[in-house]
Amino acid sequence: MGLQGEKGVYRDLLLHDVVEPEKVADLPYRLLHAHELSNARALYQRIDRFKPDIVYVWNMNRLSKSLLFSLQEQGISVAYDLHCNWLRQELFDSDPWFHWWKDRQGWKMKIFKLYLKLTGQKRRQLKNFPIGAVVGLDLSMASVCSESLRRDLLASGVTQAALLPLLYPALNTNYLVMKKRYQRARRFMWAGRLNADKAPGVALRAVAVLKDRGINVLVDFFGMGEPLERKSMRNLIDASGLGDSVHMLGIRPGALMSKYSEYDAFLFTSGSNDPFPISPLEAMRCGLPCILARNGGITEVSIENETALLYEAGDAEALADAMQRMMALEDGGASMAKNCTESLQGKHSLANVVNNIEAFLSASSDSNSTKNNDQQN
Repeated sequence: MGLQGEKGVYRDLLLHDVVEPEKVADLPYRLLHAHELSNARALYQRIDRFKPDIVYVWNMNRLSKSLLFSLQEQGISVAYDLHCNWLRQELFDSDPWFHWWKDRQGWKMKIFKLYLKLTGQKRRQLKNFPIGAVVGLDLSMASVCSESLRRDLLASGVTQAALLPLLYPALNTNYLVMKKRYQRARRFMWAGRLNADKAPGVALRAVAVLKDRGINVLVDFFGMGEPLERKSMRNLIDASGLGDSVHMLGIRPGALMSKYSEYDAFLFTSGSNDPFPISPLEAMRCGLPCILARNGGITEVSIENETALLYEAGDAEALADAMQRMMALEDGGASMAKNCTESLQGKHSLANVVNNIEAFLSASSDSNSTKNNDQQN
């Protein structure tokens, strides 16, 4: 996330390409080794130059997990601010470098691995770019962004998640355009990645349900994703015969902030237990009334009928019912939006969250210093 060229932000680490799990084992050793080497150099050059007290880890999805074990082995303090489910065992183990060493491959690859072992290259490479399991990470300096993520991690076997502190995220509201005018809802917006987890098709089916009931609404999809995902969504809209009611619009990173205030309500349809999705949080902070799938961390800061309308995730009929309830509100959801904004400002303001994070990092740094002193003594 974020914009290229941000002052003080260095995007030096290489992301792994998205590869189907069954094809990871076919990736050549030469390319994987070059990838790990590039990321290790980038990290340690930054550490040598910046000399941080703590390396702060937010998300390692599609990044080299070997970096974490290298930092840990060298005694560098690492604080984990967990905002997504990259620590789930199956996702963690899908790291291409880990997968290449652990996966049972064909006889040619086994011979090559034997060659690396006999020549001592295996020992050297795994020392420089170590592999390991989730349970091998020291998460004593970590926090989770929602109880939903905590439950997901515990179900995946990350038992350390049980005692981690909870730090809800917040937004910098300087860039938000607040909604000022309310009317009976007719224009809805949907925003997110156009994939199965975000379930945009549920919103599309809900529009069809309303049309069958003789109710016409307008829904704009601000969809982000790969070209094939956008094409698939366009085809779905065309096939549904709802082209007069539903439109898909392109959006640049950061541009959504100015769009929320133009609509009557926001539709959140995710069915993937999002730890804490940002788009509905942005909409709520802009004062836009929201209809939320009862799913993931966003519902932990929402109260049914008081700060948002909720429905059962994946149920297009239930979403259509919620949209009708929203359309029936005489004030256009203004009182609900006001309650929501006040709640978020009071409990989840940027100032409060920054203070909590600073306290968390200070405690983590003090704890690590004590640990290192004990080891030296």
